[in-house]
Amino acid sequence: MENKRNSYIISKALYRFVFASILTAAAGQLASTFDAIVVAQFVGEEAVSALSLVMPVTTFISCLGLLMAFGANALAAREIGGNNLEGASDFFSTAVWSILTVGIAFSMLMYAGIPVIMDIITDEESLRALPTEYLRVYVLGAWLEMLSYALCLFVATDGHPRRVTMAVMAGVLVNAIVDVLAVGFLDWGMKGVACGSLAQFAVNILLLSLYLRQPACSYSLKWPGRKGIQCFAENVKEGAAVSISNILMAVTVLLISNIVFDALGEHGLFFWSVCLQMLLVSVVFINGVMESLFAIGGVMLGEHDLSGFDLLTRRALITVSLLVVVMIVLMYIPGVVGVMFGVEDPQEMAALDHVLRIFSLMMLPFAITLILVAVYQVFEYILLSVVCVVGQLTAIILAAWLFAAYSPSLVWWGFPVAAFLFLMGQLFFSYLYSRRQACRVSALTLIPYREGGRTFDGSVRYQSDEVNTMLMKISDFLKESKLSESDIFHMRLCCEELMTNIAQHSKGHVIHHSFDVHIYSDDEETCVALKDGGQPFNPVLAGRMADPDTGSEGYEHLGLRLINKIVDDISYKYMYGLNIVLIKI
Repeated sequence: MENKRNSYIISKALYRFVFASILTAAAGQLASTFDAIVVAQFVGEEAVSALSLVMPVTTFISCLGLLMAFGANALAAREIGGNNLEGASDFFSTAVWSILTVGIAFSMLMYAGIPVIMDIITDEESLRALPTEYLRVYVLGAWLEMLSYALCLFVATDGHPRRVTMAVMAGVLVNAIVDVLAVGFLDWGMKGVACGSLAQFAVNILLLSLYLRQPACSYSLKWPGRKGIQCFAENVKEGAAVSISNILMAVTVLLISNIVFDALGEHGLFFWSVCLQMLLVSVVFINGVMESLFAIGGVMLGEHDLSGFDLLTRRALITVSLLVVVMIVLMYIPGVVGVMFGVEDPQEMAALDHVLRIFSLMMLPFAITLILVAVYQVFEYILLSVVCVVGQLTAIILAAWLFAAYSPSLVWWGFPVAAFLFLMGQLFFSYLYSRRQACRVSALTLIPYREGGRTFDGSVRYQSDEVNTMLMKISDFLKESKLSESDIFHMRLCCEELMTNIAQHSKGHVIHHSFDVHIYSDDEETCVALKDGGQPFNPVLAGRMADPDTGSEGYEHLGLRLINKIVDDISYKYMYGLNIVLIKI
């Protein structure tokens, strides 16, 4: 049975999550860009290049954290969507303990191997001193970066991205203070910048750890025991594509740095460093949208809500396109970017503006490819995800090498050419794959149209007549399911009470929109998910307090009390600005 479902609730969750995620990532990237600006002002242009040279190492460190935390976060989101908080805690705990053991071990190993790392980064003796100085401090606290990122992911996925934003902003402020003091006043140079970054991660960990003690937290930190090995394997498998993407990004940066240096010299390397910083800022937007797909989308998959995930994906593609276009416009404004990176010579400024305008053309196809890869990974097209990640970066490297070899002055055109051609090939493949699957999946995103059992979707305005109409449709749907007569009656009664409660008690601008109803039914269970954008209200708790003998609510919520009596599996969560009630029979 099909019902019209609008995008209001999904858009509200997406924009709330993406806005907070972008602020979080932007704050983190601001710290990195501020590092580059500080060393450019106090140390010189060669220090900016040094930060680009060590980026492959810092990216590799973050990839280790991704491998242990990103997949775990996506898996935990599905468990939260299915109201299995014990399962969510297993994945969370495994990720944390993995970082505290494997992460610290790798930090020590990398410190001992700094000379070898520098041999891999560059064979130019004149470029080695500043990166070595930075790494001698940074790698000792590499595990702090891993743990900080993991906690950011898990707390945001649990419905509190704004809390993560505030914690990261506090960390960025500390980083800025340490940078200015250590580099500008104490003259610590690259060591001071590294100290600022580690101080930022430590503050993040401290502030986010406080959330784990709150009742609203879905996770409990515990020793995973025998489950740990299985959870670790699942975490690694789920996070493999994203980790490989970041590792290859580090390799790509290293290879392109050498290609550009050989073709255009130190000025070319500086231009590449500035382009890289702008690309990383755009990646902030891309990652914010990708994380929403893993977090909000993971919860939806736990609810078997494919139609909702499809709406989420479409909104995500539109959102990331608009955000990246803003970056492109910024790169077309003469002199703006050059001033930030200490460029004063008019000729050098004009040359940098020319390079930025060409380079910016790659950002939109680059972003769309990554969003589609995130969708592939959510639906466990693992091989396709890896192929797309490897293919895109390989295409960029080959294009840069070919242009540098045959026409060095046009090397910057290699980036947009490679990104556009790869996206076209990716979309052509997804179209062919959809046709081979008899169009059971979307030709653009490969999202399945159906998942096993039967589904019911609809959006309801906050009006009693529309609620009654929807309840009639729900009754017809439930009668076609394999539930018993008593279960159908109980589920219908629960929906009526909860939906009426939502319509009657919601206030403000939300009453001009609608709330969502999603039902999934198969041979094993029937699940109902109700989502509204009103003020936080826990119907489960209100029902339990409605007992006149033990509670303080009197008879106000006796209907909700009745629901608690007739349904054992009912849960409530306030996530992404939404009240979410999940019922299972």
